Amino acid sequence: MLSPDLPTDARRTTRVMFVEKTCASRSDAKNAKEGLHLAIGGLPERPEAALTEALAAREQRGVRVPVVTLLVRDRHDAEVIPAALAWLSSRGRQVIVRTRMVLPKPVVLALAEVRREQGNVVVELELAHHKPVLQRALLGPRADTAAALLLQAQHLETLGIPVVARLAPLLPGVHDQAGPGHKPGIETLLRNVEAAALRRVVLEIGELDVSQLVALVRAQRELSGAGLLELGKAFGIDAMVMLGASQPEGEGPYRLKPRRAVALLASLEAWVRAVGLELPACGCRAHCALITPRSANAYEAGYESVLGRDLFAGLTY
Repeated sequence: MLSPDLPTDARRTTRVMFVEKTCASRSDAKNAKEGLHLAIGGLPERPEAALTEALAAREQRGVRVPVVTLLVRDRHDAEVIPAALAWLSSRGRQVIVRTRMVLPKPVVLALAEVRREQGNVVVELELAHHKPVLQRALLGPRADTAAALLLQAQHLETLGIPVVARLAPLLPGVHDQAGPGHKPGIETLLRNVEAAALRRVVLEIGELDVSQLVALVRAQRELSGAGLLELGKAFGIDAMVMLGASQPEGEGPYRLKPRRAVALLASLEAWVRAVGLELPACGCRAHCALITPRSANAYEAGYESVLGRDLFAGLTY
């Protein structure tokens, strides 16, 4: 374990959290951002070298990386966003800032500047549940409440920054069921999103790790008994664990069977349409429709490979 006296950057590890293809199915194919979409977290205070390494690892194989998601999990992540945002946007990358905490003012100002000058930035708000205790059970103790995040969303929208509500992780028994006299969690969450004047949402079915499982069991008063047992059944977890009478076995994560996950997603998407909100239509998670192009072919015109300018930027002589 690293000493708390070590510099912050020494305790942080930059990680590429997911890699996926960007959308190549749009009708205006010349503007489609063909390539990879990376999600990166844990950047150091000076993020340039870490970003160069992450992008160069793909570009040296001849693959473009036109879209990068920056993950904000704590205040250290937030502090490096302005520098990372400036570095990426100056090289023609579309940037998505995905956050589960209210963004500090310097980050908001940086987002507004990039949006105004280049139009290639989007904010995703991570919303797991309208109840604060369940929001933090699913997203971690540092997560801000859905209400606080949606309040900032209204401010971001007034600055011209596109905001997408990312509803995740969505779980059976937690979001699709309710106790007597209560609405399903997904319905209330969507109504809150609608009340904040957001129109676009992204849904993602979640896995369940041990820390989330323990937190949900501790917060079982916020869930219906039937919902909690349904959650355990869906993930193959013993009912005694769900009731708090025994400890979970294994390290997880627990995963839904593909057929169950597809059925749950279809059910939750029906809720979205019933409320009148929008789901992505472009075939990927890059939010292509929200980007303001700077030219007829912004992807080709603005994109700059890190292999050109930055391959040896971290070396000293």
